[in-house]
Amino acid sequence: MYQNYTLEGEYIFSVSEINLAVRDLLEKNFSQVFVSGEISNLTQPASGHLYFTLKDHTGQIKCALFRGKQRLLRFSPQNGQHVTVLATVSLYPERGDYQLLVEDVQLAGEGQLQQRYEALKRKLAEAGLFDAAHKKSIPNFPKSIGVITSKTGAALQDILSVLKRRCPLIPIALYPCQVQGDEAVPQLIDAIKKANEEPICDVLLLTRGGGSIEDLWAFNSEQLAYTIFNSTIPIVSAVGHEIDFTIADFIADKRAPTPSAAAEMVSPDQLELTAQLNRIQMRFEQSLRHKLFNVEQHLQHLSKRLIHPKQKLYHHTQKLDDLSTSLLKIIHNLLERRKYDLKMHLNRLNRCSPSEQVNQLNGKILQWNQRLQQITQFAIKSKRDLFVANAEKLHTLSPLATLQRGYAIAQDENKSLITRAAQVKIGDKIKVTLSEGVLDCQVKDIPSV
Repeated sequence: MYQNYTLEGEYIFSVSEINLAVRDLLEKNFSQVFVSGEISNLTQPASGHLYFTLKDHTGQIKCALFRGKQRLLRFSPQNGQHVTVLATVSLYPERGDYQLLVEDVQLAGEGQLQQRYEALKRKLAEAGLFDAAHKKSIPNFPKSIGVITSKTGAALQDILSVLKRRCPLIPIALYPCQVQGDEAVPQLIDAIKKANEEPICDVLLLTRGGGSIEDLWAFNSEQLAYTIFNSTIPIVSAVGHEIDFTIADFIADKRAPTPSAAAEMVSPDQLELTAQLNRIQMRFEQSLRHKLFNVEQHLQHLSKRLIHPKQKLYHHTQKLDDLSTSLLKIIHNLLERRKYDLKMHLNRLNRCSPSEQVNQLNGKILQWNQRLQQITQFAIKSKRDLFVANAEKLHTLSPLATLQRGYAIAQDENKSLITRAAQVKIGDKIKVTLSEGVLDCQVKDIPSV
């Protein structure tokens, strides 16, 4: 059994581990690369995947193009073709083979054009030429349609066929020009400018059939892009097939996948318009019949409500009598109410007169005098009774009353009360006050208690 580490502590990789590590390293550092070379050893097993070798004069590398990626190719890869591939550098762990996992394949010339295309696309996008705010609306019912294309191309025939079928009454203005080659760009620019100088078209179709990137390259011109952008007439671009995209498609106000689709996009369908017109006519007739029916019903209703002038006069006369009677009742009720109000005001006035108020005040004064005499007599009697009671209590507590009961008050020569025998000595002179009279006495004996 193998150990995972050496005696020195170094990790020992298995074959699978080192292959996986190398694959991760390659895919991480070379995830998107362009590689140019010649196809050789091309094989396609039952799985549908393509396997080939990409080589140059000094080296080679194995490549794998899986079936799901092949539908994006514009051509069928063949041995001996010089191509540029977009791929991820990887390694097949089961065999340890270094290989490219191919995402896209282009003929070598197309690869350079594609890079120029992507660079111009980024430049114009950053300048804001693709913004939706600059797109002009396509008219629903154009008075005239301008077509900018080759007068001998299949695209023109497709457009004429569709327009003849859908709406043959719309006039078509053709601005013929080359759609590929060195003269294509200036002719396309002149055609757009001429159409803008002749205000006869409501919309322009800029179109041609499909082809390789070289065939469509005139529509990737920066000058043409700015001409399309500055056009006052809305432009629909239909260049190549549905999978083909050019700079003109991004600049144009609308992009159609094919020339025929562009013709359908800018033209109303006469059959649909006729059907729509028939539906509108039917709805109009139904609405008109309904309106006439409602008018007749309303007329009948008004005729029933129409009254003869004499009958209407009688009606107004009767109504006038009713109003007169109601008015007399209102006046009578108003007078009665005013009489009642007057009586109430007189009563209130009498109650508020000075003589009445004086009489009321005199009566109140008389009542208050009577109540004051009663209160005064009651207060005098209460005070007298209280005085008699207090006098009786005071007499009861008076020293004279005590003397009348046989008691006497003894005082020394200094007129101080003598309350204890110890206050005097034998021979002291004292006064004894009786209830009637005063006695001068001398102390002869002080018996002990």
